[in-house]
Amino acid sequence: MTKRQKQEDRSRQTQSRIMKATLECILEKGIRATSTVDVARKAGVSRGALVHHYPSKESLMQAALEDLLNKEVDSVRDMAMQVKSGSLNFDTLLQALHEHFKGDMYMVTLEYLTTARTDTAIMDVLQPLAAKFNASLEHIWEQLVVSAEHTSHHKRVALNATLCMMRGMGAQSIWRDDPELYRDMLEFWKQTLLDLGFTASSETGRQPA
Repeated sequence: MTKRQKQEDRSRQTQSRIMKATLECILEKGIRATSTVDVARKAGVSRGALVHHYPSKESLMQAALEDLLNKEVDSVRDMAMQVKSGSLNFDTLLQALHEHFKGDMYMVTLEYLTTARTDTAIMDVLQPLAAKFNASLEHIWEQLVVSAEHTSHHKRVALNATLCMMRGMGAQSIWRDDPELYRDMLEFWKQTLLDLGFTASSETGRQPA
């Protein structure tokens, strides 16, 4: 490995630590209360090293959001591979979405959503990345969910209704920890989709319960 390659590798490692630390600080303190000093301390780097890569808090927050949503797209891509291999079905997809929207990373995205409402710079970064994430989910939904009765538009509406419910459950989990209720809600929604004629491609021969 050349000296230049070693420097580039160290730079990537530093950026990775900074991104991880930024998301951890946002989860702990929120965006507005997080400072570059906090992030540098948690990442174990000097503030000068942080500013070298991210000259301002705004650029740091934007980079962290992009890093977060790109990882979310990677997770969706992994689900797509599970769909293709047959290891992901309707039940496990709904459960995976539920786990996603009640986890730490979703709590971080909530911070970004509330900030984007009044911060145009964050909104400008959020919109295209969120659109990319939703498009990836729509691709999976099209692959997994089959219905002779519904058009692609109807499938898209069903997906977005599902996502809105998952996001609402995730937000509610902040103040109400009730696993039994959420389990019953997931079962209710799954049955609702089945009653509407939606099922998984690997379950086309199965009649809705």
